[in-house]
Amino acid sequence: MTRNTTATFIGHSECYGVNPQEVRGEIIKLIECGVCEFLCGGMGQFDKMCAGLVAELKGTYRDIHSYLVIPYLTFRVNNDRLYDSIIYPEGFEKYHFKAAIPARNRFLVDNSSYAICYVTHDWGGAARTFARAKKKGLTIINLGDRKNDIS
Repeated sequence: MTRNTTATFIGHSECYGVNPQEVRGEIIKLIECGVCEFLCGGMGQFDKMCAGLVAELKGTYRDIHSYLVIPYLTFRVNNDRLYDSIIYPEGFEKYHFKAAIPARNRFLVDNSSYAICYVTHDWGGAARTFARAKKKGLTIINLGDRKNDIS
C-alpha cells in the first residue's frame, strides 16, 4: 500500500441525502488521477455504499483494490466480497473495544492521501476523523459541505 495512491472514506453512520452517483463520480476522478487503493472502515451507510461502489468499479478499473480495516478481531464483516483484503493493524490488540474505533479511524487517515467524505456536522466520530484528515493535509472531497458548510 502506497500512501500517495490511497484514498479513504469518511462519513456519518447515517447519510441521508448523499447521491451515490456523485460519490461514484468522485471515486472515478481519483482513479483517473492515479489512486488505486481504497481503505474503508466498514461501519455505517456511507462506508458500505462506498465499498459497494469501489467493488462495482473494479469491473472497469481492474487495477484498483479495496481494503477493509477492522478495529478489533470480533468485528462483524457484513460482506467480505466487497474487499480484496481485510487489514487488522499491528498493535490494535492493545485497544479496548471503544478505543479501537477511533484508532482505526486514525489509521485510515494516516495511511491515505485522499478522502472522500460525507460530513455534514461537526460532532461525532466522522467529524473528528474529518478534522484529522484536514490537519494531516489530505486532499478532501466533502460531499457533505455541498449541503452544509462545515469545512
